[in-house]
Amino acid sequence: MITPVRPGIPVAPELKTRPRYNTWYRVPKEEGITGDGGPWHFYLSKGHERNLLIFFAGGGVAWDAFTAAHPTEAAGVLKGDPGYYWANLRPVTEFMNINQGITENRNKLNYFSDWNMAVITYSTGDFHLGDCDFYYDRSDPGKVMHFRGYRNFSIALEEIKRRFPEPVKLLIAGDSAGGFGAAALSGEILKHYDPDRHSVTVCSDSALLPWDKWKKIMRKRWNTRPEIYERIESSNPVTDWYRALYKEYGDRIGYLYTCSCRDEVLSAYWNAIKGNDYVSDAGIRLDFRDALRSMVYDLSDITGSFCFFLNDLPVHTAIRNPLFRSSLVDGVSMHEWLKCMVNGEHFSVGMGYLSKDGGR
Repeated sequence: MITPVRPGIPVAPELKTRPRYNTWYRVPKEEGITGDGGPWHFYLSKGHERNLLIFFAGGGVAWDAFTAAHPTEAAGVLKGDPGYYWANLRPVTEFMNINQGITENRNKLNYFSDWNMAVITYSTGDFHLGDCDFYYDRSDPGKVMHFRGYRNFSIALEEIKRRFPEPVKLLIAGDSAGGFGAAALSGEILKHYDPDRHSVTVCSDSALLPWDKWKKIMRKRWNTRPEIYERIESSNPVTDWYRALYKEYGDRIGYLYTCSCRDEVLSAYWNAIKGNDYVSDAGIRLDFRDALRSMVYDLSDITGSFCFFLNDLPVHTAIRNPLFRSSLVDGVSMHEWLKCMVNGEHFSVGMGYLSKDGGR
C-alpha cells in the first residue's frame, strides 16, 4: 500500500551546519547510491532527550530480472500499477519517510518526538543488505539495478555514531523491507552500542515473506555479506536473525515484532514470490495468517520475553503512519505499547487475532 504524496509537501533542508532541535534534515552522502543510480541521503532529527531511534525504511524488494525492471513510480501507483520497489529518493518518498507515526518530531503526543532520530532511507530493493550491481537486461547494458543497501547503511551508521555516541535508550526499528533490515543488521549496530551500557530494543514491523530461496538470493543476487545470510536456517530469515541476535545478546535487549494478520501488501508479495500474480485475496490472506501464526510461535520459542503487537486491519505497517497512535487493539495503541516496551515492560497485544476466526 503506497501513500500518495500531498501537494506542496516541504522538502527537508540539507544538513550543513549545527542542526536545530526537532527538525528533519537530509544528509546527502556522495558514496551512497539509489537503485537507479541517483544520489542518496538519509534523514536526521536532533531531540533534547539522550535517546536514539535508528529506523530502517521500507519500500519493496526485487529478487530477479523481472522485478528489478519494474520499480514503483508515482504515476504507476495512481494507475493501479504499484511496482515492486522504490528505486530513488524523489520528494514523493520524503512523505513516506519522515513526519509520520513514530517519526513525528514536533507532535508532543508522540512519546518519541524528542528523541534523536535517524531514518536510513531505502531505494535498493535488497532489504538494506546488498552490495553489487545487477545487469538485468543482457540486451541493454544500461539496464542496471544497484543493490547497494548495505553500503548505504554502513555510510549512515558512521554518521549516526559520530553524532549520537552515547544514547541512554536505543530503539532499532524498521517497517516492511526495513523490518528485515532491522532484524538482520541490529547486530552490526550493537557492535558500537553495547547493550551493557545502553537500553536496547529491536522492533520489526511487518516483515514476513517465507521463501526458501532468500538465502540464495542474498548470496548470489545481492552479494550480501556471508555473516548475514549464513544465519538463515529456514524459509523465514527474520526469525533466524532474531534467533542469532538472542544467541549473542540474550535478554540484555528487548525483542519485538508487529504485524497485521490481514496484511494485503505482504500477502500479495508472498503470492508473487511463489510465481503468481502480485495480488491478494481472502484465501491468500488466510494462508498469510497461518504463516504469521507460525512465525509468532517460533519467535516466542526464542525467548519468553518476546513481545508482539498484532492487528487485524487490511493494512501494511503501522509504525510510521497515523495508525501508530489512532488505532487501538485490546484498548492499547501501538504508540502506547512501544512506549511501555522501551521502558522495560513486557506484554503482547492482539494475540487473539491469530485464530482463523479472530477479528472477524
